[in-house]
Amino acid sequence: MKNSITINNPCPENWEDLQDFPQGKFCEKCSKCVFDFTEKTDDYIQDILKQANGKEICGRISAKSVSAIIAGIVLITKLTFVQAQTKNDFGIATEQKIMSRTRVSGKLIFKTTKKEIPNAEVFFIHKSRYIKTTTDENRNFALEIPNELIERKNVLYFDFEKLNDQTYKSHDRKLSNLMNGDIYENTSVIFTKKEEMNEKEFEIDSQHSYIGAVVISIERPPNYYYFNGKGINERKFEKLKKGNPQYQYFSFEGKEAKVLSRIGFIDRVYVLYSK
Repeated sequence: MKNSITINNPCPENWEDLQDFPQGKFCEKCSKCVFDFTEKTDDYIQDILKQANGKEICGRISAKSVSAIIAGIVLITKLTFVQAQTKNDFGIATEQKIMSRTRVSGKLIFKTTKKEIPNAEVFFIHKSRYIKTTTDENRNFALEIPNELIERKNVLYFDFEKLNDQTYKSHDRKLSNLMNGDIYENTSVIFTKKEEMNEKEFEIDSQHSYIGAVVISIERPPNYYYFNGKGINERKFEKLKKGNPQYQYFSFEGKEAKVLSRIGFIDRVYVLYSK
C-alpha cells in the first residue's frame, strides 16, 4: 500500500497541561498516553508504531523525529497525522495524533468491451457508515478507509445507476445486445482484512434480465434494517427512508448481507445513512 501524510485541524490540548507519564504525558480527555517522540531514537519510534499494530496513537514530534515516523509507516499501514500546537521553552512544538487508514484503489473495466469506465460511483460499505468516491477521467478510483471500519470481511460496491440513466436518456443510443451491451450491472466485491486491494482491475458485467426457477422456502430468513449502524424495525426504517429522500440507501442480499450484518441466517439487509 502507498503511504502519505496529511496535516488536519489542530488539537486544542496543551502539552504542558497534561499529566506526566513514563512514556510522555497522559491525556485525561482521551484517557490515553501521548508519546513524546521529540528526543527518541529511530528504533524506539518504529518499535512503538509496530506495537500499535495499526491502532490509533497520540504523539508529540519534532522535525528530528519526523523521518523515523515516516519510515515506520511502511511497517504498518497508511497513517494520517493530525497537528496540534503547544508552547515550550523553544517556542512552538508540534503534537501529532496518528490515525491508521487502508487504501483501496483500482480501475473498472467493462467485461464485454474491455473499455474502462469513468464517472462510476464506488462505495465502501460498513454497517455504521459508507465512504464514497467516483472513477476519474482516467477511470481510476481510490478510497481511504479508517482501519477501525475494516472487518474480517468487507463490502466494496460499484453503483452504475446514474451512468445507466444517462445512457438510457441519450438520443444517440442504439439498442444493445449481450455482446455490445452499454448498461452496467451494479456489482459487489467481498474482500478480507488481509487482502491487498490497491491498484486492482475490476471487471463489470453488462446488465441483462435473468430467467430462472422459482424457489419456495419453508422457513424464510428474516430481513435486517440499520440506520447509521443501529438496528431498527422495518416500520421505523421505511418512515425514515420515505421522509428523508436525501439519505443514502442500500439493500443487499446473500453474502453481502451476511458480511454487513455478521449474521448467518439472513435474507436481506437494508442500510440507511443520514450523511
